[in-house]
Amino acid sequence: MRNKLMKRIALLLSVAVMSVSVVACGGGKGDAEQGETTLTEEEYEAKAQELGEKLNSAMTDASSIDPNDVDAAKEFIAGLKDPFIEFGSLKAPEKYAAAHEKFKSGCDAMVEYLDMMVSAMDTGDIDMEKMTSLITTIQNDFTEGASMLE
Repeated sequence: MRNKLMKRIALLLSVAVMSVSVVACGGGKGDAEQGETTLTEEEYEAKAQELGEKLNSAMTDASSIDPNDVDAAKEFIAGLKDPFIEFGSLKAPEKYAAAHEKFKSGCDAMVEYLDMMVSAMDTGDIDMEKMTSLITTIQNDFTEGASMLE
């Protein structure tokens, strides 16, 4: 079961990395503060790029986790939530507002999915229907959000 969970993590991360890299293609400069302040287009692009970089780094880190080390896997999964929470909470500029709503929905679904994975590691119970639904939401929302930017 643990190997299946690790494979799911890798699959989900690869989908998220591919999806987020589309929004990050504009590059951008600067550091943005999250919260109530609406970001400039450049700041938003930089945050999207940052999320993509964090996910790419996580993919590298995931390969070094022993699939039998449940605590390390849980810690890794918990750490994955932060970039999605941060990106989802951004206040996008008007140009990206509609796409960001899709990204936010995908980020929220990703956080819920990661929480379910940790819970499954603790209890051994997996709601495959819910997890599959979340994966579909994540894929669709990131893909739709990315297509809104083209």
